[in-house]
Amino acid sequence: MKPPVALVSLGCSKNLVDSEVMLGFLDEAGYPIVEETADAQVAIVNTCAFIEPAVDEAIEALLDVSELKKEGKLQALICAGCLPQRYSDDLLQQLPEVDVFLPPGAVDQVVAAVQLALSGQREIIKAPLAYLYDAETPRWRSSPQWSAYLKIAEGCDNRCAFCTVPSLRGRYRSRAMSDIRTEFGALIADGVREVILVAQDTTNYGADMDPPTSLATLLENLSASEYDGWIRVMYMYPSRVTEQLVETIAQSEVVVPYFDIPFQHASAEVLKRIGRSGDGQLYLDKLAQTRQMIPDAAFRTSLIVGLPGETEEDFELLLDFVRAARFDRLGVFPYWPELETRAAQMPDQVPPAVARERQEALVALQEQISLENNDRFVGKRLRVLVERQAEDGVWIGRSYRDAPEIDGEVILRVTREGPKPAPGEFVYATVVKAQVHDLEVEV
Repeated sequence: MKPPVALVSLGCSKNLVDSEVMLGFLDEAGYPIVEETADAQVAIVNTCAFIEPAVDEAIEALLDVSELKKEGKLQALICAGCLPQRYSDDLLQQLPEVDVFLPPGAVDQVVAAVQLALSGQREIIKAPLAYLYDAETPRWRSSPQWSAYLKIAEGCDNRCAFCTVPSLRGRYRSRAMSDIRTEFGALIADGVREVILVAQDTTNYGADMDPPTSLATLLENLSASEYDGWIRVMYMYPSRVTEQLVETIAQSEVVVPYFDIPFQHASAEVLKRIGRSGDGQLYLDKLAQTRQMIPDAAFRTSLIVGLPGETEEDFELLLDFVRAARFDRLGVFPYWPELETRAAQMPDQVPPAVARERQEALVALQEQISLENNDRFVGKRLRVLVERQAEDGVWIGRSYRDAPEIDGEVILRVTREGPKPAPGEFVYATVVKAQVHDLEVEV
């Protein structure tokens, strides 16, 4: 009997797919998979190292799990993901608690990593950043049965001055469309009602192929399937949200009109400094054009405050942009100067305290906008994906406006006489009350 394995997945949904692939390889090799590290003899922590707080979280998680080794319950500890890619050989000395380090390019070598760790060896497994899973790759899905992430590409060719992702994940490489369709079909057959397409930049899909193709063509291909669930697309790059892509989403019966576009900023000077084109007005024009084509389109964005050289005038431009854009969902992050990036070497670094103040101001503004946006849905009928029961007569779900984990929820109130929903089921409900982030509905 092989020892049971538990995996802790940190970071983004793209990292979660890697975690599920590693578990799939281990399951195929005969290793029992358990949910809790306390029940495991082998533990894997799949880390994120995008910014300093993620690095701190990864190290804290590794040290927490390593306590089980001291107690004798755990035989081996493996650190996977971006942390070993970013810090390489230094980790052997800095983290003696860890047995084997497995970077993103070596995901398919996880079984060998476990065997090395169990044999008492300490090693960093080296591999080029070229790995890309396919539809035949084993996968142990850890997300709810009705929802799954499908990674359509790996790596990133955007060279944003603040970002470490290209060095952690390598060049952009798209999966074959036929292979994606095969996995999509398998997920549908397995009962998945929401398939979420992810990549570092989904809108760059197919640009590296010969001949090139596009995300719009992929969505047209997937929309041809017999499927009454949702396809959701995440991580769209602003300049690549084309009219063709918007038209494709508008015409599809299964791709939800949800646009996750990390604009990062609205000042032309700040954007130019970090290696991006455009400005607030150009972005507002793009939003207006999309809303004209899809009036009920939902928009999520991410913004960074405190980027090098960001002045009070730049920040006021950003505030004005958010007021005019009226995003449904918005995440705001203070800039972190990562030493390996160009931005860290730039002059006029903004003090962290100033960045935090700007973050708080943007969050307060967005909460007001979010409540006003939600108020517009009162009295409207929405399709809701049910996920869990909160209490007697109260269920929690999501609408097309809500990606899992990062957005709001829909609170469903069901009468005693009415039909009882089930997790993974779609229901139609009328919005009766708006909260800042959530909606209350009656089935």
